[in-house]
Amino acid sequence: MSFLTDLQKEFPYLPKQERKLALFILQNPKLVQTSNITQLATAAKVSSATITRFSKRIKCTNFTDLKIKLSTATATSESAITSKKPTSTTNKVYSFYNRVLSETLNKLDLDQLKTVVDLIKKARRVYFYGIGSSGYTSLEATQRLLRMGIPTFAETESQNMIITSSIITEQDLVIAISSTGNTVPILDAVKIAKKAKAKVVALTGFDVSPLAKLADIVITVQDTNYINDARFINSQFSMMYVIDIITTMLLENNKYNDRMAKTVNSVLNEKFDSYDKN
Repeated sequence: MSFLTDLQKEFPYLPKQERKLALFILQNPKLVQTSNITQLATAAKVSSATITRFSKRIKCTNFTDLKIKLSTATATSESAITSKKPTSTTNKVYSFYNRVLSETLNKLDLDQLKTVVDLIKKARRVYFYGIGSSGYTSLEATQRLLRMGIPTFAETESQNMIITSSIITEQDLVIAISSTGNTVPILDAVKIAKKAKAKVVALTGFDVSPLAKLADIVITVQDTNYINDARFINSQFSMMYVIDIITTMLLENNKYNDRMAKTVNSVLNEKFDSYDKN
């Protein structure tokens, strides 16, 4: 079993500060390999003593030994990924996802994305509208923004969308998610939101659609129906790709990044504090 796998298994049982350090190591293995103990302590926001204790806890002689084992494990992991021979099925799914991402990337306008990020930053509240599978994307996007301290709500039922749209103001932002751009409950809610002069962003697979006509900004993704042999592939894959881009751009802001780090630590601590090592 690899060093990284062992570390992940040990993670839930570590004391809080060591858990914080372990998370940093798992997320930044290359950086850790090139850092001395003082540099790592600063970057991970823990003490040098914590690093020393942690090294011994995971059966390393010292921090240098930890770096050697980490380097070996990282190289082994990368080699395994490179040398693994995919089956026709794994190739097919990989090819599909790759094409969806490539086609979506070609459709994206960086300036538009920057404008959406600015609108999110300035909004009093952000509302994601989505029904069905788009509703799940709305919920995920809402969680991302909430963890940055941005007041965000997901409306996934038609009646709630209408109610919300009737009370929002020009200070609010609506991000409507619809693969077809023709989901009637979303269109009805967006029309009401527009009357309130709220800004509307459409995230859709069709740039010429009723939703696109209503929106102030239209972000178009690759619709999976246009790619052969979609089968059971998640139709929201390209939508989540855009959400990932937007949230990553938001995290370039130190304030949001710090808040996200706090929530990550809080969630991990709550999740694993109840673990008792046998």
